[in-house]
Amino acid sequence: MSGVFRCSRNFAQALTRQVRWYASPVSPAHVDSTVDKLKTETNRLSQTTKKFWDQVSFEEHAETGKLVIQLDKKPIRTPLGNHLAVEKERELLARLLQKEWSNISHGSVKTHALPLTSLISRCIDLEAANKENAHPDLKVKIGGNRRELSDSLLRYLDTDTILVFSPKDELEGKLRAAQDDMYLPIIGSVEKFLSQYSAKTISLQILDADVHGLRGNAQQPETLAAARKFLDSLSAWDLAVFEKTVLTTKSFICGILLLQNKASANPEKGLRYTMEDIAKAATLETIYQTERWGEVEDTHDVDKRDIRRNVYAAAIAAYKP
Repeated sequence: MSGVFRCSRNFAQALTRQVRWYASPVSPAHVDSTVDKLKTETNRLSQTTKKFWDQVSFEEHAETGKLVIQLDKKPIRTPLGNHLAVEKERELLARLLQKEWSNISHGSVKTHALPLTSLISRCIDLEAANKENAHPDLKVKIGGNRRELSDSLLRYLDTDTILVFSPKDELEGKLRAAQDDMYLPIIGSVEKFLSQYSAKTISLQILDADVHGLRGNAQQPETLAAARKFLDSLSAWDLAVFEKTVLTTKSFICGILLLQNKASANPEKGLRYTMEDIAKAATLETIYQTERWGEVEDTHDVDKRDIRRNVYAAAIAAYKP
């Protein structure tokens, strides 16, 4: 029953598993097609799906001091033509990117083989598009300006996975008990967190199947305003990480949990959740449904791995040494 209150997770995830290196939260009609036409290494791989290099390395750029990931001594470029490069302090991230490309074997390259590169490319391109001197066309190519991206992400707060509760008699009450046990503390902590961005105390609206029946959910204006202020406080890099988490988990709240756990040396006490906790929160309904009805091969197992792959990639990208 509770599944009818949210978009099909399988369908939504299928939309984001594209050959493109990063999926925009806006309609493809708003994305400039010239992004795919730029002759960059990432675009070339997405179009050919064939390995075309022998060695992977990284080297400090003489001018910027950043560590640039290279294929056969040539810099890898993102879909918008920027160098795939990270700050010198993030050498571990550079090594992980190097390893990601090194682990690709000859033959057809799977679209999920480079989740970290996909996300870091998005972070880099979003940063470039939001610089003061950036060409206006870059915002079109990246999928919109920050306000448009925020508008898209805020929609997930209305339909947030963690704010939807199943009937108490579904699956002998096991699912609802698990939701109450896991979701309610998270909701309370996030309400307290968002209240920092509002003059009013924030209260998230939940959708209880037993109380509200078949209808949609909508947050109060003050809640959306506080959530927007939180998004405005993020760097372009962290916004890209947040976006990836939300698209993966279908949860605005999971995005908050991930950033507050990984992007800060002193995360909020009530928001200290592991990446496995976040993945479990996003898939709690599926966990109990497959326990009861069994797992559909190449569907539930793939989704489970896909969510964890992307959540852990987001955690790596968010980490600041």
